[in-house]
Amino acid sequence: MKELNFNIEYLFSELSNTDKDIEVLLNNPTEFPTDIIEQLSIKTALSYWIGKIDYKTGDYIMNQIFGFWTTNQYYFENFVFPEIAWDCFNAFDSGEFYHNEDDREIDPIEKYTKPAIEKLLRDRKLIS
Repeated sequence: MKELNFNIEYLFSELSNTDKDIEVLLNNPTEFPTDIIEQLSIKTALSYWIGKIDYKTGDYIMNQIFGFWTTNQYYFENFVFPEIAWDCFNAFDSGEFYHNEDDREIDPIEKYTKPAIEKLLRDRKLIS
């Protein structure tokens, strides 16, 4: 497999500050770029955790990453979505809606997203 060499800071900045699609930024690779997706997911989780990006931006980035995998049939059928990306996607996804068991006063981002991001980062010893 051809090794992709992308600057994660550049990709993260472009995803955070523009409406460019990840497929375009990665130049439509023939193989799923697992390492890049893992690094972008970690960067997104850490950036959200330290307040560098807001929830909306983190959710947008993770939806882009997840959509990049699911909308390409070849990727979807031949590559596993990385665990860190899946955990990060689910953390942001859980903040998108009110949960049936919660009152409307409960902020799903505070109750679900923030603790899930913290757990994801602590489990991987990225924060203490």
